[in-house]
Amino acid sequence: MRVLVLFLPCVVLLALVLTLVGADNPQRRPLDLPSGGGADGPAEEEDIPESIQFYGRIYEGDAFMFVVDFSGSMGRADGDKWNDLLHELVMAIDELSSEAELGLLAFSDRIEIWNPEMIAAGPNARRSAIEFLGRLVPGGTTCISTGVVAGLKILRTSTVDIESRRLILIGDGAHYCQGQSDSEPVEQDIHHGNWDRHHIDTVFLGSWQKGIDLFTHIARQNRGQFRIVQ
Repeated sequence: MRVLVLFLPCVVLLALVLTLVGADNPQRRPLDLPSGGGADGPAEEEDIPESIQFYGRIYEGDAFMFVVDFSGSMGRADGDKWNDLLHELVMAIDELSSEAELGLLAFSDRIEIWNPEMIAAGPNARRSAIEFLGRLVPGGTTCISTGVVAGLKILRTSTVDIESRRLILIGDGAHYCQGQSDSEPVEQDIHHGNWDRHHIDTVFLGSWQKGIDLFTHIARQNRGQFRIVQ
């Protein structure tokens, strides 16, 4: 019994000391962890977009829809302009991983569509897209808005977030379709056709000022970037 009597005061004294220490240091709360858990918890993986190089510029995204002008002017003279474009497209397509989505069409006064939906850019898809490009023969006039609106329809089938989608328009001239050459209706058609605000980038091949102005306006009005190749 004497041992118990001597032990109890020690317990009471120890409890009192711990209480006083806790009062002096209220910030020491071992259960106050960051909202994500302890430091040893798994870190979130950063979502890094795909990137391609096209005519010397880097484009980032997870879904790429190429809308290619194959009107008669693209195949004139020695054909260098068309061959250079095919070379750039093949290199850009080959840069894509199987995680990216790919779409492709060509327009003049008609439209040639590679696939009606965006599809994963696996090896077979990339090979098929390149074969499609190899079968194209430039000819006809330039119906730009028809091509872009058709491209947007395909791009909407993408499964990735809209901010990660890009439509890239490539051409060498201003609009000339069914005898009409006014640029303003083209800009309006594309603006209305892009009601969900996809990014539209433009690449102009050449030095024709009317075409440069049109491609500049299309990019500016549709959250895209303009590039000129001369």
